Amino acid sequence: MKIAQVFSAVLAVCTAGMWQAQASSTQYSGELEAETAAKSKQLVPKSDAVIELDKHTYLELIKTRDNVVIEFYANWCTACHGLAPEFNAFAEAARKQYPDVVVARANIEQVEYLSSSFMVSILPELVFIRRSMPGTTPEVRHISAEFTAQALLAYVGGGFVEDVPIGGYSSMWCTPTNMCGHVGGLLGELVVEVDQKFNPFDIPPWSFMAIIVSVMYLVGQIGTGYLARWLRRWYHAKISEDEHSGVKPVMYDEYRSDTVQTPKPATKSQPGSAT
Repeated sequence: MKIAQVFSAVLAVCTAGMWQAQASSTQYSGELEAETAAKSKQLVPKSDAVIELDKHTYLELIKTRDNVVIEFYANWCTACHGLAPEFNAFAEAARKQYPDVVVARANIEQVEYLSSSFMVSILPELVFIRRSMPGTTPEVRHISAEFTAQALLAYVGGGFVEDVPIGGYSSMWCTPTNMCGHVGGLLGELVVEVDQKFNPFDIPPWSFMAIIVSVMYLVGQIGTGYLARWLRRWYHAKISEDEHSGVKPVMYDEYRSDTVQTPKPATKSQPGSAT
């Protein structure tokens, strides 16, 4: 009897502890969600020297400029808020010291296809897109320099050579990562091109591309069905025409009945052979 009472008391204490832990976890999750929502409403500090990229300005910038630095960020990212002053200072200094370098930002919540194209895995992420010569395919590098204005200035001034490109024809087949980055970049550009020309409804680019692919698949299936039906009818009509004309297909090692058959020459018997 005493053992049962002790067991019941221990079970009650454990249950109360579990409920208290769950309540604390729920309260913490709610506070974390509220903090994240509050941070997401706070915009990352801007600068006139930094171009804000969207789905309409990205391709134009990449095609017209040979040296572009892009920062991938999000408004809910605490580190993005903390490092924004350094990035803005770098952009203002680069505009004076390196006028051929364009500094831009890309909000991953607005241009999500860019983050997947450039294989962005952390925030903030810095990417340097550079053409060695005008008109050539740009090389893409993830910037490994420290996130300070002076370090970034040294990087665009020549320090980038220490980083291996993740895209560009010169290194496309070096590693699977290079190939995926290059193909992803081309796919992202295709999505943006299609979105700019054929998306008047402001649908997210990848969703719009998925709709187009689905429609193309359905049209292809319908077209293939009609083509197969036409070929089947044409084949049966051809067979019927051959049957009515009296022409029959000739199988291997057979003689046609409607042609003059040439008799086979007689073979001479060899001496000593049986007749």
